[in-house]
Amino acid sequence: MTSATTVDLSVDEDLQAMLSDVVSGFSGPDVRPDADAVWSTLREVGVARLTAPEDAGGSGAGWAEAAALLRTAAAAGVAVPYAETDLLAGPLRRAAGIDDSSDSTATVALLDSSGTAHGVPWAGATATVVCVRPAGDTHELADVPTDRLTITTIEGISAVPTGSVTVGEGISWSPVPTAAVEAYVLRGALARALQCVGAMDGMLASAIEHTTARSQFGRALAKFQSVQNLVVDIAAESVLARAAVDTALADALTDDLDGELSQFRVAVARSVVSQALAVAVRNVHQVHGAIGTTHEHTLHRVTLPALQWRGEFGSPAFWEGFLSRAAIVGGMDGAWPIVAEGAGVEGAASRYLDAVIARSVS
Repeated sequence: MTSATTVDLSVDEDLQAMLSDVVSGFSGPDVRPDADAVWSTLREVGVARLTAPEDAGGSGAGWAEAAALLRTAAAAGVAVPYAETDLLAGPLRRAAGIDDSSDSTATVALLDSSGTAHGVPWAGATATVVCVRPAGDTHELADVPTDRLTITTIEGISAVPTGSVTVGEGISWSPVPTAAVEAYVLRGALARALQCVGAMDGMLASAIEHTTARSQFGRALAKFQSVQNLVVDIAAESVLARAAVDTALADALTDDLDGELSQFRVAVARSVVSQALAVAVRNVHQVHGAIGTTHEHTLHRVTLPALQWRGEFGSPAFWEGFLSRAAIVGGMDGAWPIVAEGAGVEGAASRYLDAVIARSVS
């Protein structure tokens, strides 16, 4: 349960157990990460398209179940384009009235004014790319097979591939409401926050396992107070981040991120997660020492994707700037009500889209 609402965020215990079993088979030092194999398994057990309607071949589940999968996979260091396919590409296709029955992977590319999208997660590694471009006062969408696009790989900081996407001629475009594209931005921002919280859970578990299993000067690392402080700080920041993200998640369940406080709650979630993640990543690497920086250790599978997610769908500066402007508008008398009750602010998604078109998003 989230402290801000009475919305139940729990999922069926059997579903959670199944998700944990599935991702555990692709986690660990002796397992080579393979996103295609992960996706194939998700399809086999029927959770690859959790939130898609049943008449489109999905499971008809909601945000709570999607959040469970995102967090579980991130905590285990298992990279798979689930968020891109089910939570982001699917709703855009349906909003444009085009076929959304495929169970193949997809990602989304927001094209700038030159017809290119930059820093697209999973670019070149999915079956299709849902390309979105501005068209006057609205937008257009095309679901394009990856082999019909020009993909320029960008070296990222994690195993999650990224690239630039350029669309050529001969593509059929369909109109899509701007509201659906703005909803995509908020859905993506929340999905990344959920993944970061899951990654922090994985960092905490790794820190606890490492400090209890390894010894120094005849004692387990966990017996040293300085090490205890590092681990406790990871736990505290993880709880704080989860509380903020759960409030936004509850909003997604009740208002589909279209309520009066939705954009405020997403912005707070992203701000809190960004600050908490910085502490968690720093501390978990200090706890693991030199071994945590090696490729052979699995720690990088949770820390590096999280740092990449932290900057997608708006950087920390983007979301904190949005909150700062809301506080300034309220003046001295309006600051505390924003902290205590939230604020009905708008414009984050549209500001992000404008920045993407101008290629100035940060």
